[in-house]
Amino acid sequence: MGKVLLDMNMSLDGFIAGPNDEPQGLHDWFFSPAGGEVVDESVRKTGAIVMGRRTYDQGAEVDGFADSPYTVEHFVLTHHVPEETARGEMTFTFVTEGIESAIERAKVAAGDRNVAVGGGASIAQQCIEAGLVDEIQVHLVPVLLGGGIRLFEHLGAEQIELERIRVIDAPGVTHLMYRIVK
Repeated sequence: MGKVLLDMNMSLDGFIAGPNDEPQGLHDWFFSPAGGEVVDESVRKTGAIVMGRRTYDQGAEVDGFADSPYTVEHFVLTHHVPEETARGEMTFTFVTEGIESAIERAKVAAGDRNVAVGGGASIAQQCIEAGLVDEIQVHLVPVLLGGGIRLFEHLGAEQIELERIRVIDAPGVTHLMYRIVK
């Protein structure tokens, strides 16, 4: 069975989006030559994705996820299932039973590949707090946003120990990967 991998873009000061939830160029590296091997590896190893409803709504509104190379099943944690689903090559399953259920269903769909947790600080924080994440991959973009949505906020008071797996320096981004010590 694959791992549950938290995979997010982040500014140097810890934000995954700006004050108005805008991406602030944090994803530019992904669609440039700087993404290269890291993106190819991620697409190859990812068997399912878990995201939050807000991230789903934003992607559906902008382009219906047309630019995403991830054609795997996406599990969307939500309180209410939308009447219409975004169109595209990927399948969306809406999960209303909580983060544990979303991760378990994604693991089954992913088989021996990884479950990527991406798309929303709240989902990431819930997964970390519930002990569901095996590894964290942060794509650190050299910019200071000064405000916005923090990735590692609301994690509780208990320290989480990490073990560095790798660091890859690329133009406009540094890829950091850690294993959560359990």
